[in-house]
Amino acid sequence: MKYEGILVALYILVLAVIAIELFSQIALTVVIVLLIVMIAVQKAGLEKSIRSFRDEKDKKLDDILSKVEEVSKKADNFKEDLGRQVVFVDNRVADVRHFVENEIQNVYAEISKRLAELEERLKESKETLASAVGSLDERIQDIQREEEESLG
Repeated sequence: MKYEGILVALYILVLAVIAIELFSQIALTVVIVLLIVMIAVQKAGLEKSIRSFRDEKDKKLDDILSKVEEVSKKADNFKEDLGRQVVFVDNRVADVRHFVENEIQNVYAEISKRLAELEERLKESKETLASAVGSLDERIQDIQREEEESLG
């Protein structure tokens, strides 16, 4: 921006030099002065175009940056949601695991209790069978003695 002031000063100096040197030839002086003014006007227009192009480019870059930030925020939100869902599922799995472990322990305790009852019944049946066999064995021996006595 400080270059613009320097350029304007140089244009004025060139115009002054041309006007002084070519003052005797007014037509040539006017043409050269008009050419320099045209160059200055074109340069100012070109700088304005460059400035507007730069502003437009900056605006588009800002739009792109805001969209990238929006996508980044959405990705971060998705990541956080996914993390929450993983924690929820993990907690749910832990709850189910705990429930299943308790059920397995309850079923195991019930099966152990029934097995103990079955063993007790088998023991009682064995004792009953043993006493029945013992009683039958005594009867058979009694019958054999009676037969031996009657035969002998």
